[in-house]
Amino acid sequence: MISPFARRLPVGTRPAARLKNGWRTLWRLLPYWRPQWPLLVVVVVCSSVCVASTVLAPVVVGHTVDGCIAAPSGGVPSLLVKNLALLAAMYVAGLLAGWAQDLAMSAASQRVVSSLRRQMMSHLLSLDVAFFDSHPRGYVISRFTSDVDQIRDGMGLTLLQMLSTVVTIFAMSLTMLSLSWQLTLATCLSVPLVVFFSRRVIRRSHLLFSRQQAASGRLTSIVEEGVSGIKTIRSLNPDATRPDSFAAANDELRSVGAKAQMNSGVLMPTLRLLDNFSYMLVATIGGLMALSGAVSVGLIQSFLLYTRQFLRPVNMAATQVNAIQSALAGAERIFEMLDYRPTAPAQTAAPAPRRVVRGDVVFDDVSFTYPSGRKALSHVSLHARPGQLVAIVGSTGAGKSTLVNLLMRFYDADDGHILIDGVDVRCFSVNELRRSMAVVLQEPTLFSESVAYNIWYGDVSRRADADVSESARLAMAATFVESLPGGYAEHISDDCTLSTGQRQLISIARAMHSPAPILILDEATSCVDSRTEELLQDALENLSVGRTCIVIAHRLSTVRRADQIVVLADGHVAEVGTHELLLRRKGVYKSLLDSQFAQD
Repeated sequence: MISPFARRLPVGTRPAARLKNGWRTLWRLLPYWRPQWPLLVVVVVCSSVCVASTVLAPVVVGHTVDGCIAAPSGGVPSLLVKNLALLAAMYVAGLLAGWAQDLAMSAASQRVVSSLRRQMMSHLLSLDVAFFDSHPRGYVISRFTSDVDQIRDGMGLTLLQMLSTVVTIFAMSLTMLSLSWQLTLATCLSVPLVVFFSRRVIRRSHLLFSRQQAASGRLTSIVEEGVSGIKTIRSLNPDATRPDSFAAANDELRSVGAKAQMNSGVLMPTLRLLDNFSYMLVATIGGLMALSGAVSVGLIQSFLLYTRQFLRPVNMAATQVNAIQSALAGAERIFEMLDYRPTAPAQTAAPAPRRVVRGDVVFDDVSFTYPSGRKALSHVSLHARPGQLVAIVGSTGAGKSTLVNLLMRFYDADDGHILIDGVDVRCFSVNELRRSMAVVLQEPTLFSESVAYNIWYGDVSRRADADVSESARLAMAATFVESLPGGYAEHISDDCTLSTGQRQLISIARAMHSPAPILILDEATSCVDSRTEELLQDALENLSVGRTCIVIAHRLSTVRRADQIVVLADGHVAEVGTHELLLRRKGVYKSLLDSQFAQD
C-alpha cells in the first residue's frame, strides 16, 4: 500500500511526524525479526532467569530475617551463610543472564537494522529522479541514520526491557498477593498516579520529540548543502560564518529540543517522589501490622524490597513506551519511503525481445510537464540515425536536458512516443534500456574508489588494466592519471586534488569504456579547456563510429561537426539542419551563435 504522504506533501511543510498506525507498523517489522529466532529464544530463556531472580530474592531476604529472629543461639551463622549463598547464586545468575540477554538482543537488533538498511539502499537506488527532486538529501540521510537508530534502540533493547518489565510486574504481583494482600494494596496505591502522570507527560514528549526529529532532518539537509557548496559560500560571502537558513533551523532545533528535554525531565523526579511515597506507606502500614502480630518483620522487609522493585519497572515502562513509540514513528517514516513507487513503472507493455540495439532514436511528438507544473517540452519530434552525431542546442531552460531525462526514462513523456530501433522505450526493462546508453553529465560524479574503478564502473566484464588504460587514452585522461602517485589505483575522495576538468575526463573515459550503442554527452566538455576539447573531438569521432551520439553543447567546435543540429526554444523544436544550412537561414540558431558562441 502506497503511503498517501509519499508524494503530496513536500518534506519541508510536513507536520510533525506522529504515530499513525502502530500495530500495522509493528506487524510490518515482524518479518525482519523472524530470521533471528534462535537469538530470540536465548533472550526469552535469559529473561526468565532474570525475572525469577528479581521476584524470588526478596522472599529469600524475608525468610532470612525471620529465620535469624526465630533461630536459637548458634543457629544464626549457619542460616545466614546458607541464605546468603543462595542470594549470591541468584544475583550472579541474574547478572549473567542479563548480560547474555542484552548481548543476544543487541546482536539480533543489529542484524535487523542491517537487513533494513540493505533493503532501503536497494530501494533508494531503484527510485526515479522525481523522488530526489522532491525530497531533500537531509530527508533521505535521516532515514538511514536517526530513524534506523531509533528502531535499533526502541525495538531492540527497549522492547526487550518492556517485555521483561511486564512479566516482572505480573510475577511480582502474584507473589506479593500470596504473601499479604494488605501490603500489596499499599504497594500499588501509587500506581494509578504513576500511570496518569506518565501518560500526560509521554503524550506531550512524543509530540515534542517528533518535532525535534523533523527539525534535526532540516538542519542535516542545510549542513550537507553547506559542506558541499562551501566554495560557493566562501566566494560569494567571504565574511559569512553561517547562512541565515542554518541559524533559523538551529534556533528551531534548540527551542524544540529544550522543550522536549524539559518536559521529559519532569517525569523521573516525579516518579521517584511517588516511589518514595509508596515506600513510606508500606513501611508505616507494615510496622502497624507487625505490632499487632499480623505480619512478620521479614515479610515487611520483603515488601519494602518489592516496593522498590515493583515501582521501578512501572516507572521504566512509562519511559519505555515513549521510546517504543518513537521507534515505531521512525519505522513509519522508513516504510513511507519504501512504499514510494517510481513514477515511471519498470515496464508498461509486453517486453520487447532481446536484440542488438543499433541506436536509431526517434522522438515522435513528445510533450512533457514536470511534476512541479513546469512545461518542459511541447510536441518535440526528432530522428537520430545510427552512427549520427546529433547536437541539441538552445538557451537555458529550453528543454535540452529534459530530452536526455526522457530518453533514459528518468521521467516518462506525457504525450507522444520515444522509440529506439522502432520499439517504444516503455517496452524495454529499465536496466536493459539504460545499459544501451553511455552518459556523461555536465557535473562529473566520481565514487570514493580507485580511478580504475570509476572508469570500468558499470561494465565489470571489461575491468582489465589494458581496457581501462585504453579508455583513459581515448579520453585524453591517461597522461594525468599515470602521473598520479597511485596511477590507476589512486583513490579518489572528497579531499582529492583533482580538478573539475580532470574529474570530467575520467567521467568521459567511463563513457568510452562502455560498449553502449548510444552515447549521450550533456555539456560533457564544458569543464575542459579548448585544447583538450579539440583533442576530444577527434576521439569522439572515432568513438562515434557505429554509435548514435546525442550531444548537448554550447561550443561551436562540437556543434559544427554534428550531422544534425536540433535547436530548441521554449520547449519546442525551432529549427533542424546542419551548421551551414542553419547559418544561411539566419534564424534562432544564428542568433544563438552571435550571442553565446561568439568567443569560439
